[in-house]
Amino acid sequence: MKRVVRKKEAIRNNSSQYLMKSKERDDKDFISLPVELIIEILTKLPPRSLSKLICVSKLWSSIIQGKYFTDLYLTRSSTRPRLLFHRYCFDTRLSHYSSLENPSFVHSITLPGYQISPPVRGLICCRDHDSNAAIGNPSTGQFLTLPKVERSWLNGIFLGYDPVDDLYKVLSMIVVLQDKHGYQGQRCQVLTLGAQESWRTIECKYPYYALTQGICQNGVIYYGACPDIGDRYVLVSFDLRLEEFSLITLPEGVHVSGYPPESDLVSYNGKIALANHSPSPKFDLWVLMDVNKQEWTQISFVVPCWEDSEGNAKFRFNVLRWPWEDKMRCRGTISTGELIIEPRDNPYQFSLLYYNPKEDKARRVDLERSGDRCIHRITFLDHIESPMFLPRKFIS
Repeated sequence: MKRVVRKKEAIRNNSSQYLMKSKERDDKDFISLPVELIIEILTKLPPRSLSKLICVSKLWSSIIQGKYFTDLYLTRSSTRPRLLFHRYCFDTRLSHYSSLENPSFVHSITLPGYQISPPVRGLICCRDHDSNAAIGNPSTGQFLTLPKVERSWLNGIFLGYDPVDDLYKVLSMIVVLQDKHGYQGQRCQVLTLGAQESWRTIECKYPYYALTQGICQNGVIYYGACPDIGDRYVLVSFDLRLEEFSLITLPEGVHVSGYPPESDLVSYNGKIALANHSPSPKFDLWVLMDVNKQEWTQISFVVPCWEDSEGNAKFRFNVLRWPWEDKMRCRGTISTGELIIEPRDNPYQFSLLYYNPKEDKARRVDLERSGDRCIHRITFLDHIESPMFLPRKFIS
């Protein structure tokens, strides 16, 4: 009996020694690879695979989570931007994120709310009606809850990136109530990701009410707002590095009122534009041609006929199964110069329109349906895949 036990122990010890030697040989072979070649190989992989490969070795972990690799990966991803499709389902209380160019990429996460900000260098910000906010990376599936915003009415929350100091910042606009029905003003708070653990209040000399989502361009966040009741609507700009606000006057007669807002801030060929929600094939865009001079140009277009998904028949724009009382919204332009148009909060329509203004042609793309009842859907443009790992200190 003792012989059998000793024999088993010997086999176990020999096996362990063999595995250790084998691992040492593998590590030596791995280390012999040039670091440049390792980085080149890793940049070819999707972010979800990279999140698993950080456990391979300390070297791999340091490379994947290093700033050089992240910047290189983002630079290459920016040459192939994607559409990010978000839908919030009533039945499951889940938010689903999918890339239209990569149907296999679908991530679901339980979130308390469904209000999502446009992506900034691969990251998004979401919040609910109880002032809970979270930062997420749809490419890796990582979502972290931010520190609790003070108990008040959160008017708007915006995510931005400062390219000079290489910092991500979140701007929150809080409505301060004097009493149950009294309005006292707004309070602005900023959170710098990875550099602070709590919100800090900054000065804002312009009392206003945010009405649109924000767009971040060149270190500046833009969003539509109303300074006060009865005043003209404006475009607010927030410099992320200087942390200063400025106001840009909208053209006469242009407004962003209504709930939901009757217009969106979009990117039109790299410029900030205000696009109206339309109950007809005609859309109007006001493009900010010069930020310093506050010069705007109006661009209008009418979407023509297009073929259905099977190519058998042509449909007029107003006879598709899109109820016009729900209206349509233009989401801006993509790298091909095409405008993306989608139904606004229509739970039954899973299609997008790609309209080429130069060729005056439109094509419809039908999206995969789900069995859940979706109460909110929106498409974001120019989403890039990011391998960035979020700092754990922001988990509350």
